[in-house]
Amino acid sequence: MGDLAILDPEELAVAWLSGHAELTRALGGPGRVGARNTPPYPRIRITQVPGGSAPGWRWTATFHLQVEALGDLDRSTPRPLLRRAFATAIKALHELAEQAAVPGRPVVTAVRALSAGGWLPEPTGQARYVAVVAVTAHPPTE
Repeated sequence: MGDLAILDPEELAVAWLSGHAELTRALGGPGRVGARNTPPYPRIRITQVPGGSAPGWRWTATFHLQVEALGDLDRSTPRPLLRRAFATAIKALHELAEQAAVPGRPVVTAVRALSAGGWLPEPTGQARYVAVVAVTAHPPTE
């Protein structure tokens, strides 16, 4: 049996979103998905937040991920563009549960939004949309 303790849900989500063609177009290019608030902008930031379940780390576990669409530090990113990138990222995360199992990779069985998401600028005034999603996965079967 696999070990979910080695599953990094941030890494899983960042890898999936980084290779998602529709999201890359919505963000204006590659290299705009990660766990930090760093250029280039606009970008998607993924952070694991408290919550979810890990029943003994033996089979399935649910992780909560905060998804943020961040605009330029100078506040020049148009809000509609940022909203579109945010919605595309949320949609793309939901597609994870539709993917066929790949040997050696965790299997995502469900993705659900825990909040509708919304506009919540950073304290600095930097544009930001934010939501939390639950990702349920189990370890590779092979």
